[in-house]
Amino acid sequence: MANPHDQFGAQLVGDILGRERSFRIDSVNPQKVLSPYPGAKWASLDLTPFAVAVKPADAEGFFSSVTSVDGLVKAYRRARRSKLFEEDIPVACDQVSTYAFEFLEKILSRAFQVLEDDDARRIASFVANLDLYSAVKAVESLLNSQADLALLKLAEMQDWTLHFDHLAIRCGCSGRNDAQRVVENLQRHHGYAPSQLKGENYYRFDDGWDAYILYKMLDNGQQLRLFIDQSTLDNNSQIIQHWNHVYGYTAHHLAIRATRFFQDRRIEVSLSELIRAVKGFGLETMIPTGEYTKGLLEQVFTRPERNQDIPGNIRRRLRQIDESLEGSIENGKLLELLSRREIVPEMKPAYFSLYGITFKNDNPLHSAPIYPYFLPSQAAHVIRTSVNVQG
Repeated sequence: MANPHDQFGAQLVGDILGRERSFRIDSVNPQKVLSPYPGAKWASLDLTPFAVAVKPADAEGFFSSVTSVDGLVKAYRRARRSKLFEEDIPVACDQVSTYAFEFLEKILSRAFQVLEDDDARRIASFVANLDLYSAVKAVESLLNSQADLALLKLAEMQDWTLHFDHLAIRCGCSGRNDAQRVVENLQRHHGYAPSQLKGENYYRFDDGWDAYILYKMLDNGQQLRLFIDQSTLDNNSQIIQHWNHVYGYTAHHLAIRATRFFQDRRIEVSLSELIRAVKGFGLETMIPTGEYTKGLLEQVFTRPERNQDIPGNIRRRLRQIDESLEGSIENGKLLELLSRREIVPEMKPAYFSLYGITFKNDNPLHSAPIYPYFLPSQAAHVIRTSVNVQG
């Protein structure tokens, strides 16, 4: 009997080929489409949904009733204590600086000075739909970024639904199995799983880093993705291990996409519209990528949040390794804006039935992107963007 996820992927391919003439079907795999890529190449996109068991949206009990900054910070600390995080894993923080813990506490204490209670309510409302791991990491990220907070306000004004797309967690080095250790914890204690598709659960890049990708589907219909990356062995100047040393396991970036209702159906907010909207809020965006996917996966980054409070002893050590690291290390956090085209409404009930979820058209969390994965060329764009921005 054919695998239902494979069957659905092939049906998605048939639907998209009927709408987009620029795509081609993969002659070997009927679940894949090929899209023209710059340089006379083709990008391959597998439309097979990831096959994972549904898990509870267990952040709701911590964050659903938050109405104040004090309530948000207390909810964060309770959630953080309720499960095993990286700092609780033996040896995981052996290479993490003491400054990383000071940095995190500074983010939390600063919230009382810079946030209004309405900001805290927006943050709590967003993370309450997640699981505990993503909620904790998202709170840290949202408190560390004016761009993220502006997007939450903008969504209210535009009547958009914001969707968590993924988080990227910076680990140390493959020589110490730092990312592997984090992945094991996420699978054992937080219910994440790799994709069943070979090639969609691990990437290795020529410029000295690798990444594991994990997925989760919550019982409220929310999809979660985690990008767990590290520097590879014998790449002393590769930035990820140094970010981990300085910032610990706080998120490198939080990726958010937006949808809205239009003519009684949920549609994606395009990347071009997102860029225009955030620029109207005074946020500067970087170079977008993914236009060749015709909206299946497009992304752009805002300028990184710069952190100039890094201690002198850390700066001196980084200069000895590579002079460029001192500037790059200040790029402490990015916001990624994503657009993923939605599955047509007629196919959404069958999509959610793969996970035992009854589709409800009016449920804002029941967003179903056609393409659920990442593309290596766009993932590499993340690190290049992060490293190259100075000042």
